[in-house]
Amino acid sequence: MARSLRFVTLDVFTTQRYSGNQLGVVFLPSPDQALTQDEKQLIAREFNYSETIFVHPPTDDSSRTIDIFTTDEELPFAGHPTIGAVSWFLELSPNEQDRANARTLITKSGAMAMSRVASTPGAVAARIAHKAHIHAARFPLAEMLRLHPSLAPFFKGTAETGFPIISIVKGMSQIHVQLPNLEALAATERPVGGEVVPCTASSAGGYLDDGWEGNGLLLPYFYVPGVDDATTGKSVIRTRMFLRNEEDPATGSAASGLAAYLTLTSTEFASKTQFDYHMVQGVEMGRRSDIGLAVTLGDDKGERRIAAVELSGQSVQVMSGELQI
Repeated sequence: MARSLRFVTLDVFTTQRYSGNQLGVVFLPSPDQALTQDEKQLIAREFNYSETIFVHPPTDDSSRTIDIFTTDEELPFAGHPTIGAVSWFLELSPNEQDRANARTLITKSGAMAMSRVASTPGAVAARIAHKAHIHAARFPLAEMLRLHPSLAPFFKGTAETGFPIISIVKGMSQIHVQLPNLEALAATERPVGGEVVPCTASSAGGYLDDGWEGNGLLLPYFYVPGVDDATTGKSVIRTRMFLRNEEDPATGSAASGLAAYLTLTSTEFASKTQFDYHMVQGVEMGRRSDIGLAVTLGDDKGERRIAAVELSGQSVQVMSGELQI
């Protein structure tokens, strides 16, 4: 017998429908009718969004649990599904218990505190699970230009030899590629053949430190800092990311990793306690996304380190309905 599941779709990191990053939100049935992993994967492929989340029935008042799937695999953490989930529970859900009581989001990467952003109506924040780590290896410029040959003119004569690699959590790693200007950002194209850099350790010919290899993604995150943004009137960081053959309108995990990297390498690392970032992604594909990051520093046994990473944004509902399995 066919089963029906309720779903909604959201546009995340935006207040405008048909902008931001699309997210499928599927509400799981009671545990005795639980979906298999294969069924979840098939549903995620049917939505064909960069990510789809599956919301578990609540087991207590304050916590809510989600699973995150791409069209190919389950992820322990991803930023736009996290903000979409928090937006649903705190702002968009018709269930008053969600909006009044939900405070903790449970993902495969860990528990995250959920909150509203008092200064911006409708905005929410998630204190994400993090273990920021800068890898010893750098991704070679020659290999980057092999994957993205359209960038060659912008690195001609440069002294750059490689790009930093950072993991915000194990399984979510990025190569941070700073570009000289918006012209270079606009010229960035999909990787040749949709190629993905393997998540392998440097000791096995890859780029990640030992112990950080395994399942997950290692993708270039292209960015231009210090851009005057006409929409907000602020200085923002403009970004782009491609997942195989598709461009991603908003990548909260990569933005979190970039915010962590910029903080850890800042000349003010020893003196400031909080760094705030506004990143704008998806402009080139007509789906502008506004991503907020706040990185808080603290001391642990006399060592300066990242104490918290808070990802923030807004979401809007686009569709709702039922799907059959």
